[in-house]
Amino acid sequence: MKDLPVIVLLLLLVARPLFAQEEKAVRTETIHLGTITLVQDERISVLMDRQITLNKRKGGIDGYRIQVFFNSGRDAREEAIRVKADFLSEFPDIPVYIIYQSPFYKVRIGDFRSKYEALGVFRHVRRKYPSAYIVKDVIPFPDLDKAEK
Repeated sequence: MKDLPVIVLLLLLVARPLFAQEEKAVRTETIHLGTITLVQDERISVLMDRQITLNKRKGGIDGYRIQVFFNSGRDAREEAIRVKADFLSEFPDIPVYIIYQSPFYKVRIGDFRSKYEALGVFRHVRRKYPSAYIVKDVIPFPDLDKAEK
């Protein structure tokens, strides 16, 4: 019985932080199927707005591509165009980009959101392009309308 007040006091001290959270921001959206109520700290909205602004400035999001060509020779531009045409004839469904970063011409392929996604294509591509490798790059925003279908 002597320990009962100590136990009650400890329980009160431990339970106090459980009720300390407050609802700071509430956003309710009604969709034709029902209503969604989102309860979140307003700082989350500020952070999301900052990320959206940064992504718009960059012109895309961080992602990965596979680099299949890299050269700075006199005929590097023509060779890059030839590599692009060869690649498109072999893999017509994968987007191809020619990038010029002085003095180099690069041919990069794909728009992959993760390195794991890039690895799947990389295994097929490296058979024809053994010097290919995966690089970080800014990729365009995914087409959400296309992804839903």
